[in-house]
Amino acid sequence: MNQAFNQIETVKEYLMLDRWSDIKRDYSPENISSLRPSIKVEHTLSEIGSNSLFNLLCREDSWVSGLGAATAQQALQMFHLDYEIIYVSGWQVAAESNLGVNTYPDLSLYPSNSTPNFVKKINNTLVRRMSELNKKQIPPIVADGESGFGGVYNVFELTNQFIDAGVSGVHFEDQLASEKKCGHVGGKVIIPTHEYIKKLNSARLASDVAGVPIILIARTDALNAKLMTSDFDDRDSQYLNKNRTNDGYFLIDKNQEMAISKSLSYAEYADIIWCETNSPDLGFAKEFADEIKNQYPNKILAYNCSPSFNWLDKFSKEEIENFQKNLNEYGYKLQFVSLAGFHSMASSMYDLANKYKGGNMNAIIELQKFETNLSKEGYTGIKHQQEVGGDYYEKIGEALLGEESDLLSKKDSTENTQF
Repeated sequence: MNQAFNQIETVKEYLMLDRWSDIKRDYSPENISSLRPSIKVEHTLSEIGSNSLFNLLCREDSWVSGLGAATAQQALQMFHLDYEIIYVSGWQVAAESNLGVNTYPDLSLYPSNSTPNFVKKINNTLVRRMSELNKKQIPPIVADGESGFGGVYNVFELTNQFIDAGVSGVHFEDQLASEKKCGHVGGKVIIPTHEYIKKLNSARLASDVAGVPIILIARTDALNAKLMTSDFDDRDSQYLNKNRTNDGYFLIDKNQEMAISKSLSYAEYADIIWCETNSPDLGFAKEFADEIKNQYPNKILAYNCSPSFNWLDKFSKEEIENFQKNLNEYGYKLQFVSLAGFHSMASSMYDLANKYKGGNMNAIIELQKFETNLSKEGYTGIKHQQEVGGDYYEKIGEALLGEESDLLSKKDSTENTQF
C-alpha cells in the first residue's frame, strides 16, 4: 500500500531528491507534513511543466529563450512555433489581461489572482489546441508573482494559485509590496534581505506542500532602486546612507554591491537568480554572474532583454547577434523579452488603424496579404474561427448531433469556402 501523501516518510523522500541538492529551506519536513492532506491533489500541468523547464535549463549547449505574452492568442502563436517556454509578465497583465475594470501601470493595482487566472486561460487554450494538433506537450509557463501582493501569507496563497493554474516557474521581487513599481521606473523601495528570504521560503513551502517542484526565481531590484525600508539587517546596512528621506526610508549608497550581496543571500533558497537592470550592460552582467558563480557554480541566472531598454544604436549588428550567446556563456540560461506582447499588439493595431482611418479597405487587403504570406510559413490565424476553437467544438457537435446535422457551423462557413 502506498504511503499517505502527508506521512513524514513521504515528505523526507521528496526532499531527498537530487532536484533539491543545492536548495535550502528554513522550515522542517514536519512543517510540510502538517500542512499536507493525506492524498495528493494532482497538478499535472504544473508538475510536468516544472520538470520540463528544469531539464531545459540544465542543458549545457544552449539557453532557454521566450517572449512575454499579453494575450492567450499570442501564447497560442508561440505554441504553434514550438517555443520552449512562454513568459507571463505582471506588467502586461496589469496593462491588458487583468481581472480588474481598467488597464493599469505596473503598480500591483490589479486583483492579485489576475496572473494565475491568465496562466490558466493560456494553459486551457493550449491544451485544447494540443488535442487538435495531436502535439505531445505544451510549453512551460514562467510567470511574474510581483512582490507577492503582501507578506508571507499572501505569497503562500499566490503560489498555490499559480500551481493550480499550471505554472512551471514563478518569480518574486524584493520590493516593498505596498510600494511596488515596475523595475524600470523610479520610486522603488527594497525590503531587507531577511524579509525577502521569508517570502522565498513561503513560496517554496507552498510548492512542497503541493508536492510540485516549481522553478522559484529570486529577483532583486536593488541595482537601480534608491530606497530601503530598514537598516536592521546587517547584510544590507553597510550599503545604506543612514539619513532617512521625507518618506521615512533609507537611501541606498552602493547599489551594485547591494544587488550582488542580496543575490548571494538569495541563491541558497532559489533555483534561479535574476538581477533587474536598467540597460543591456554586458560588463555588469558578467561581473554579477562571476560573483554568483564564484560561490554557487551551478546556480542558474535569468536576464530580461526588456523593450524598456532603447536597443537602437547601442550595438553593432555583430554585437546584437552575439548578445544572448554571451549572456549564456556567463550563465544566464533563462532569457526572455518581457514586454514583447504589448509592443507587438499595440504597434500592429496602431499601424492598421492609421492605414484604415477614414475607411481605406486597402489596409485590410494588405493585412490579408500579409497573413496569407505568413500562412505559407505555418501561420493559421487567418482562419480566425478555427483559431479560437471552432474546429474543436465542431467535433463535439458531430459527436452529439451527427455529421449530417444542419446545426453544424463549418459546412457553410465563409472560412471553410474562401480560405
